[in-house]
Amino acid sequence: MVFSRAFSAAVAVPLLFAQGEPAEATPESKAATLFLLISPSVRVNGMGQAGVALPDEPMGYYNPGAAALSSPAHTLQSRFYLSEMPWLPWSIYDLNYSYFAAQAAAEHDLPWKGPARLRAAFYGYHTKMDQGEQLRTNERGEVTGTFTNVDASNNIGVSLALRSVVEIGVGATSKRISSNLGGRKGSAKAYDFGLMAVVPMVGVLERLTGRELTLNQHLRPQLNVGFGITWQNRGGGTIIYPDVLFADPLPANRRHGWSGSLGMDWRTDSLSLAIGRVTFSKETYLPQINGAHVTSLAEDDKSGVEVSILETVAIRRGTYDDFDGGIHLKTSGWTVKSDGLFKFFAHQLDSTSSNSGGGALQFLARHLSISWSQFEYNPAWPTHSHSFIGLSF
Repeated sequence: MVFSRAFSAAVAVPLLFAQGEPAEATPESKAATLFLLISPSVRVNGMGQAGVALPDEPMGYYNPGAAALSSPAHTLQSRFYLSEMPWLPWSIYDLNYSYFAAQAAAEHDLPWKGPARLRAAFYGYHTKMDQGEQLRTNERGEVTGTFTNVDASNNIGVSLALRSVVEIGVGATSKRISSNLGGRKGSAKAYDFGLMAVVPMVGVLERLTGRELTLNQHLRPQLNVGFGITWQNRGGGTIIYPDVLFADPLPANRRHGWSGSLGMDWRTDSLSLAIGRVTFSKETYLPQINGAHVTSLAEDDKSGVEVSILETVAIRRGTYDDFDGGIHLKTSGWTVKSDGLFKFFAHQLDSTSSNSGGGALQFLARHLSISWSQFEYNPAWPTHSHSFIGLSF
């Protein structure tokens, strides 16, 4: 599968962001279906792809254990790119990526001493990489024709979270991967597993001291620390085509990291609003591909920061360092969402003694959330930066 692997190694490692200076072969160059490594979340991409330890990142791609932690009880969510996104528009005009995800969650109070709740989340997401028309060459490099390559993955998963003094989430994702390589159809099965723990430092301190930590009647500080680890693309190990000579390993990997979130909340009987949040996230990626030699340089370092104001606007910055691939990126992004405005609207409805149809409006204001996000990456050449837009409900 010379033509497929050469193409994938050139443009898909590991995020299809940039092509660095010539370097030694990376572990990913031995794998197929590298689109599985593309980070789909517009929010996380703005933070340098550092998503494995973010407890409020749903849909299970970065950490299946975070899906239940991220979902408010009894909710249905979806997120997607507005259209197929051109991934390398300055060099390959017909290389497109698409993503759609949905998640539902429910919660049950446990009959334990002290507050304890069990939350379950069920999610699914679809990713596809259409690599367009490519040239077929022989061993002498002569063009003998063209072919198309479309890779896709359909994924479903379940996540459970125990929410008590410390919050713990576990989850697993089942993947069904397909590849159409110039008429040759391949398939594979793979699995992701994830663990996450979140320590609400303010809540723990309140339990230890027996005192409620508030600045006044309504202001309450927040300090949360999260730890996460994920094993991706495990199980079958290879994608198999009708001709067994075309079998290649999947891009198995391990990701681990931590996050911290510091902020202030405003709480009344009818309004709970995050006035401000600063979130930092750090992730280390390590390839674990069958048959690939992995050195210390194979680790990728990712980090990002997010500043959120009044649950309405968020701004992000991040860095991504792929040392063996020679790729070093600066990322940025922003989000505008309805949560803060809708919460304030619901609070105003609560303060109105009588309003026609107020119950329906209050329900929508409290339960409907819409966000519009964008991220941009800047490789070694600033003129090659590109933006991607996603929508969430």
